[in-house]
Amino acid sequence: MRGKEMVKVGPAWATAVLSTTVLACLIQSWQVQAGLVDLGVDIPPGLAAETAIADLIGMAVPVLMVFGIALALGFAAASWLKPRLPLLAPIAWPLAGASAVAAALGLMHLQFQMTPLAGARGTDGFLMFCFAGAFGGLVFDWLRPR
Repeated sequence: MRGKEMVKVGPAWATAVLSTTVLACLIQSWQVQAGLVDLGVDIPPGLAAETAIADLIGMAVPVLMVFGIALALGFAAASWLKPRLPLLAPIAWPLAGASAVAAALGLMHLQFQMTPLAGARGTDGFLMFCFAGAFGGLVFDWLRPR
């Protein structure tokens, strides 16, 4: 993407990053709470909601930064690949979002020898985080200028 194109898609990218982050933070909270419930901890619905909001507030900035960079790189790659791989063009943006989140989680695992986001440590959590990235890709596709 060139400079002018990047400015034009900036709002769509920012909204995609925000939606991916919010969904991923909620998944994170839900996964951790589900693990606690499996251990026999009783979590009333009000506390579950309060905890999810607190998790979102506490995690928002670092997750926004990581997913912001990941989605920027993923969307840039998709914009380059889309005309070259016409069969994937219809799903380019969600695929880029899911791949970007998967790559970010993989790089975190390589760096720290674990995934810092506890909700993404299992296969189900990893896939749900990738779904959050795919959702961000759909948001980007919906909002980007044509």
